[in-house]
Amino acid sequence: MAELSPSSPRTVLITGATGGVGSAVARRLHADGWTVYAAHRRPADAEPLQAAGFTPVHLELTDEESVAAAAEQVGPRLDGLVNSAAIMGQGPIELTPAEAWRRQFEINVIGQATVIRAFLPALRASGGRIVNIGAVSARVPPPFFGSIAASKAALAALTHALRAELRHQGVKVTLVEPGAMDTPIFATADKASSELGWAGSPATRRYYARALDAVRAAAARQPLGPVAPAVDAVVRALTARRPATLTTTGRDGRALALLRFLPDGLRDRLVLRAFGVTAEAFDDLALTEVP
Repeated sequence: MAELSPSSPRTVLITGATGGVGSAVARRLHADGWTVYAAHRRPADAEPLQAAGFTPVHLELTDEESVAAAAEQVGPRLDGLVNSAAIMGQGPIELTPAEAWRRQFEINVIGQATVIRAFLPALRASGGRIVNIGAVSARVPPPFFGSIAASKAALAALTHALRAELRHQGVKVTLVEPGAMDTPIFATADKASSELGWAGSPATRRYYARALDAVRAAAARQPLGPVAPAVDAVVRALTARRPATLTTTGRDGRALALLRFLPDGLRDRLVLRAFGVTAEAFDDLALTEVP
């Protein structure tokens, strides 16, 4: 596929640049000669980012003034925006507290829209690209990942609408939906869920105890995929003359995406089986011990 060959270094702002996919994309683009504006929340992250060759940009997605200040720092022209920042929650919908829902939608959806709105003038000036990092779970939500899947489904809807709105303004928009990757986000999700705790009574939690144990065991056996395919997809979206509008990466991601074409009942059975959840997990509920 033909690539663009600008005469001057291209510029990109990457949210979530301190870890996971965002960090890997930042390193790849810096190695390719891009000027990388690496967004960060904590002041302590600025020095390591600068040492790595990036331009640190303090940016708090949930603070519009912070986002506006970041846009002013970057300036009137920007070639690429990669929205990689996200948080993940997990657990049964019935047991997920309202605060966990609010945090995920505030960062994974509203924060992304705030950043896009602030940087669009600079992207429009250069005929730039926007790449949003979603998740394949938005299309086929696994059990006990409803909150993160819902936020990523909202991000997907936002991305598709944005692509149509910007079609005649010279700004191309791509959604990259990876499968499960070997990044710290799962450990972070466990920590966040532990800090917030569960909603509902011990009697309600008993309904899910065995099923949750089965999902945890299945997840522990499941090897996580590399980050490289997602990074490659982001780079193609930023550089290809005709970038794909949607790219799914990872073997598990592509397999899960195909399940959306099956009848709902069959799909549910296959997904539950893959995650180790059987009818037996809901038997003898009165005997299940819940902390």
